[in-house]
Amino acid sequence: MLKPDQKYHVHHGDCIAHMATMPSASVDMAVFSPPFPALYAYTSSSADIGNSEDLNGEAKIHLGFFYSQLARIVKPGRVVMVHVMQIPRMKRSGGVGLFDFRGLNIKLAERAGLVYEYDWAVRKNPQAQAIRTKSRELQFVGLEADRAKSRGSLPDYLLKFRAPGENAAPIDSTGEVSRNDWIQWAECCWMDIRETDTLNVSDGRGKDDTKHICPLQLGVIDRLVRLYSNPGDVVFSPFTGIGSEGYTAVRLGRRFYGCELKDEYHAAAIKNLGRAENLSKEETATMFDASGEDAA
Repeated sequence: MLKPDQKYHVHHGDCIAHMATMPSASVDMAVFSPPFPALYAYTSSSADIGNSEDLNGEAKIHLGFFYSQLARIVKPGRVVMVHVMQIPRMKRSGGVGLFDFRGLNIKLAERAGLVYEYDWAVRKNPQAQAIRTKSRELQFVGLEADRAKSRGSLPDYLLKFRAPGENAAPIDSTGEVSRNDWIQWAECCWMDIRETDTLNVSDGRGKDDTKHICPLQLGVIDRLVRLYSNPGDVVFSPFTGIGSEGYTAVRLGRRFYGCELKDEYHAAAIKNLGRAENLSKEETATMFDASGEDAA
């Protein structure tokens, strides 16, 4: 785990095996996007959940082991935020409709002992999603051919779980979340998140990649970290990717611990975390100077 003076660390390897070596109740908050099986290709590793198209078989088994370890390492009473979406079944294998990936994550997390408390929906632009996914169910051609098969855009879901037990360190930092913030954020659907508000994905691309990277929006992570952690807390992302959760956590004065399997993603995450640490120092120095209390 992190040393007392260490701001961040990203383990390079499989998160399920690594979490088994982590101390119990060692992280203050977790926020992440699990790999979406059958939807995005990440690596060729057999440990990569994203490579499985068997959503009720292999992927379910992987996620079951994952949540068992996650529930063990989160401190009692603390929050786990999981970003998911529903997954279109693969037409090439005869599938129709949607697979309830949201429900699968809730079921497996509860089975592991986490308490499911809530989920937010995050709006997605239907035109942009139709262009990106080439979904006939969203396109005009599908609307005008047979509206019985048409549907709206698929939102993102932010699932909120808590580890059982009492929280020994209440999340109550002054100035982190105002009443006006809460008036807006307590809405069941976040309508104001910019889909392009992400880290630059180019550093994480590999030469053999077949699918694009879809990092979580920084605005989403910012809200969740401010809502559910205190400054100095350890924020954990088992699927670090290019480092979006870590970048935001470090900039907000938290510490970060993560895992990442893919070489290119791991390198990009380290780079982005270094940028965040430098930005945090610059912002702290600016605030200190503005207060009129600098050492000079």
